[in-house]
Amino acid sequence: MQKIPRNMKPKSRNLLLAALVLTAAPLSQAQDAPNWKYQEGVHYDRLVPVQGTSSPPDKIEVAEFFWYGCVFCYRMDAYIEEWEKDQPDEVNFIHIPAVWNEAMVAHARLFLTLSALDKLEDTHREVFRAYHTEQRLLVRLSDQEGFARRYGIEAEDYRNAFRSFAVQSSLTRIADLMRRYRILAVPAFVVNGKYVVRVTPDSDMPQLLDIVDELVARELSER
Repeated sequence: MQKIPRNMKPKSRNLLLAALVLTAAPLSQAQDAPNWKYQEGVHYDRLVPVQGTSSPPDKIEVAEFFWYGCVFCYRMDAYIEEWEKDQPDEVNFIHIPAVWNEAMVAHARLFLTLSALDKLEDTHREVFRAYHTEQRLLVRLSDQEGFARRYGIEAEDYRNAFRSFAVQSSLTRIADLMRRYRILAVPAFVVNGKYVVRVTPDSDMPQLLDIVDELVARELSER
């Protein structure tokens, strides 16, 4: 540590002391900075400009874009189910169905209709199972009504919600989100409208969520 001369005038000593403190501050802050494991451009991309989210301002939103027909999404969902249990109160996790083609739009309508009828929590995982283990495509409205009937939903109620303005508006908004978030494949994770996790055919599912956790930690550290 650099010493202050004893014969220096008090005012000069105080100015020098202040300068030393200010000089040491960046070093102290650098030592306290987190040692982040994942890198921008390698493990995730930054959205510029930052996009808005549907979550309250005090929440950090983690959004997963998915498709019920995607086997990788089906497998990923089991990991997400466990991961959600360990999230802090500041995190708001949401599913968003992708809408690139007619089959995906049909499944997005299924997701949004079940959500509108307050049945999504009971059925989300079961839709995956119906598609991947029972080979039920669930694209046609009549097939979706038959699936919904398992959970006490009358066909007319399902049909009305399916064709509602709210569901149609949500589909339009999802298409806009996919464009703004630059979603090119599923599953895809977007953290707080700022970061998109890179997913490749070789991606390790637990690691993807580990990257999400670090991006959440980054957001928390900036508050």
